[in-house]
Amino acid sequence: MKKSALIKDMIRDIRKSIGRFISIVAIITLGVAFFSGVKVSPKVMEYTADRYYDDYNLMDIRILSTLGLTDDDLKEISKTEGIKESIGTYVIDTLAEYDEKEVVIRLHGIDSFNKINDVKLIKGRLPEKIDECVIEAGKDNSTRVPIGSKVKLFSGKEEELSETLENTEFIVVGAVQTPYYLSFEKGSSNIGNGQVRDFIMIPKENFKLDVYTDILLTVEDAKNLNSYDKEYFDIVNPVTDKIKDLAKIREKIRYEEILIDAQEELEEGKREYFDEKADANKKLEEALEELKDAKKEIDNGEKQLKANELKFKLSIKEGKEKVEQAEKELLKGEEEYEKGLETFNENKILAEKGFLQAENEIKKGEESISLLEKQISQINNNLENPLITQEEKEKLLVELQTAKGTLQGVKAAVENGRTELARNKEKVLNAEKELKKTKELLNSSKKRIETEKLSLKKGEEEGILEIAKVREKLERGKKDLIEAEKEYNDSKEKAEKEFEDAWKKIQEGENDLKKIEKAKWYVLDRKSHYSYVDYGGAADRINAISQVFPVFFALVAALVCLTTMTRMVDEQRTNIGTLKALGYNKSDIAFKYIFYALTATILGCIIGILIGYTLFPTIIFNAYGIMYILPPVILKFNVALAAFISLGAIGLTTMTTFISCNNELKDNPSSLMRPKAPRLGKRILLEKIPFIWNRFNFSYKVSIRNIFRYKRRFFMTIFGIAGCTALMLTAFGIKDSIKTVVNRQFGNLFTYDVTIGLEDNGEKHLEENKSIIDYELISMESGTIILDTMEKDISIITPKDRININKFIHLQNRKGGKELTIEEKGVVITEQISRSLNVSVGDEITLINKEKDEAKVKVTGITENYTFNYVYISPEYYEEIFKIPVEFNQAIGILSDTSKEFEYELSRELIKKEGISSISFNTSIRDNFEDTIRSLNYVVIVMIISAGALAFVVLYNLTNVNISERIREIATIKVLGFYDNEVSVYIYRENTILTIMGALTGLIMGIFLHRFIMTTVEMENIMFGLKLEWKSYIFSISLTLIFAILVNFAMYYKLKKVEMVESLKSVD
Repeated sequence: MKKSALIKDMIRDIRKSIGRFISIVAIITLGVAFFSGVKVSPKVMEYTADRYYDDYNLMDIRILSTLGLTDDDLKEISKTEGIKESIGTYVIDTLAEYDEKEVVIRLHGIDSFNKINDVKLIKGRLPEKIDECVIEAGKDNSTRVPIGSKVKLFSGKEEELSETLENTEFIVVGAVQTPYYLSFEKGSSNIGNGQVRDFIMIPKENFKLDVYTDILLTVEDAKNLNSYDKEYFDIVNPVTDKIKDLAKIREKIRYEEILIDAQEELEEGKREYFDEKADANKKLEEALEELKDAKKEIDNGEKQLKANELKFKLSIKEGKEKVEQAEKELLKGEEEYEKGLETFNENKILAEKGFLQAENEIKKGEESISLLEKQISQINNNLENPLITQEEKEKLLVELQTAKGTLQGVKAAVENGRTELARNKEKVLNAEKELKKTKELLNSSKKRIETEKLSLKKGEEEGILEIAKVREKLERGKKDLIEAEKEYNDSKEKAEKEFEDAWKKIQEGENDLKKIEKAKWYVLDRKSHYSYVDYGGAADRINAISQVFPVFFALVAALVCLTTMTRMVDEQRTNIGTLKALGYNKSDIAFKYIFYALTATILGCIIGILIGYTLFPTIIFNAYGIMYILPPVILKFNVALAAFISLGAIGLTTMTTFISCNNELKDNPSSLMRPKAPRLGKRILLEKIPFIWNRFNFSYKVSIRNIFRYKRRFFMTIFGIAGCTALMLTAFGIKDSIKTVVNRQFGNLFTYDVTIGLEDNGEKHLEENKSIIDYELISMESGTIILDTMEKDISIITPKDRININKFIHLQNRKGGKELTIEEKGVVITEQISRSLNVSVGDEITLINKEKDEAKVKVTGITENYTFNYVYISPEYYEEIFKIPVEFNQAIGILSDTSKEFEYELSRELIKKEGISSISFNTSIRDNFEDTIRSLNYVVIVMIISAGALAFVVLYNLTNVNISERIREIATIKVLGFYDNEVSVYIYRENTILTIMGALTGLIMGIFLHRFIMTTVEMENIMFGLKLEWKSYIFSISLTLIFAILVNFAMYYKLKKVEMVESLKSVD
């Protein structure tokens, strides 16, 4: 009966103080959820990734070789004990055109027989034909080129890709993801812009290579273990060691094979050299003879041309002379003709005059004849006239006789005149005919001469033309001969140069043969794989944070819970006395309060573990999903951690409750049922300062006395609120510290934009390139620092100009900002080296370079630095201590533009140059760090929200307890006439003062907690900033005050419901 009544009383207590009960549950829930969630998150991240590795058979060991890997190597490796699967494969870098940009692609060979580094098919299907491929699917399963399209690959080097691959154009048939590439970062390359962007997988049959580039291995029983655990490497490391032992044998065999092949190739080259040289010399001799014959022929042609030209000129001269002579004779004939013609014309005129005269004479004679004949006829007529006398008749007869005589004479004269005239006319006509004949002869001669002149001119022109043709032919022959001689000389010179170069190559081959380095195997486990290490580093960062922050978080929650239970037991003093008076033994009474605490704790643990094991790992895992291509989270229940947290929480609360009850149960019932005597009023420090104290009104004086009167309540409230504020400030501070890494390192310290890997004669390309405003040559090599028994891996940077380096890398002290200079004798180390090895300026350390040479050096400066660990040394001092020359293998430069497009084009341009081995831009490095920070920001936000939630619950709980403890005091001031608002202000004033004091204390605690956490979680190569931004202080204290206001608002109604009479008589 008594037990059942006690149980009912327990349940009634929970119901009556449900607010306090829920607040305890909430605090424990938050503490357990945050502690367990953040603690289990790294393991969930690792477990999910490890399952992904196992599901797709990620290699445990990868083997590379400087001289390639053969089938014999693969067979021998396969025989190694502990090897489960082995496969030889090919990996090369090529170029492809994506989105109208040339990008670097890492090309993998795959087959369907051995599924090491298997792929997860996202879309389409796997390649079935030799000209098919699968491409990378992004985080959202998208692809840069659509399935079904063709991808054309290029070598990016002088040699054609067809020398390496059967096909250079592939049809995209599917999209895949692989655990081999969890990270978006796929490494660097010596082609394209120097950065690998995507991967493509093609059938292995495409590769024409004689040797494998990679051999991939899995280890027996390795899948049974988490690859991020030490036990995994306990299995893998012995196998790795065995392969390294095998490597020593196989390296020697491979070296000898290469050496023999190289010697045979060299001998074959020599044979080809001498054969081709003899053949070339023979051809040159034949060509030289042909040239001599051609020259002789041209010389003979020139002689013949000269002879023919002389003969032609003589012939033309003779022809011209003959023509000239004929022309002279023609001219003479013409002159004579003209003279004859002139004489003829003159004579003709005279003759014609004579002819006219003769004709006139003849005419006159004929007239005379006619007259005489008429006279004779008249005379005859007269004679016949009978009338005439004889005398008359005889006279007429004499006259007739005389007339006939005269007629006869005239007729004879006329006839003679006619005959003479005809003869003279004939003479004139003959002369005219002679002249005409002469004229015709002259014209004929003239025509003949003109014909001869034309013929001569034509012959001359033809002769000149023929001579010109012959001369042109000879000139062409001469030109051809000159060209042939030039071609001969060029060919001879070219042949001599080619043979000289060939001989040099043979000599170089002989030298190279001597210089052929022994094969070097690189036996790499997953610790050498970027994605594995990078993702493991992400999990380690969360794990590092989980080592401190959740612990402090849980401690704050535990402290408030313990305070709540202690003050609850103290508040329940009268009830304890009553139960004791009723005969309940101590254990039953203690159990009542232990049950209260136990119930709240168990309930809080259950809810907290459920939330912690689901919500926090999922949020953190998905936050890192921004940076990695991962499968869905696989939640894993950690029984040990859950048990540890639960038992710790239960043990702590129950033990505290038990101790508090036990202290109260020592008194007798009558003492317990009477309220404790109020604490003696004492003057507080402020009362001794009248200048301040007298300025307070009555209400403020009462509030201040109450605050300092109850020391335990004061300190518990202060520390509770301070803890929450410190947690929030630390959470904001973590964000500030992470952000500092990027902003300080790549904004203030590393002011250069690009790092360029150099080989022989690479610097000239930097001088010629106008895009690089300024640059500095440096030597970068790996090394080690040793101090006593401690050692640290570092990078040694040796600038060519130790003064000028500050234009590119600001060496400065973090605290004072004082600029540092690399001294002529001494080294400057980074701050993390100083902190981890406890080294100060002036100390001596042992520096080991890449050749494993050791030297004692003095530290002359400690520079601010956040990423990686560097030692800066002058070239003169380096050469002095190590006795070897400095090789400047890198250049750091400042660019005229840092846009993505500009850097892309610059890297494409430079990587093709001989002597440029690699290019990396600080913008890319910064982007990678910012991706990491972006992921951590989500984690920090979770921490801030959790700390804020805890602050709210803690403030609520402490205020609730405060009000419960002072219920009679509140009822009293209500009786005294205080209004509800005045009562609220009376309580709120104390809460606000305590909150402000706690928040300010929390800021101080937060500074140290933040510094402690950031120092604790620092990784090997990253130093976090320790400076808190002013916004973090503002946000932390503001959130605390906001939560306090919200809690005060929530408590207003509780204060309003306080019953004055009931509360005052509660003791009775």
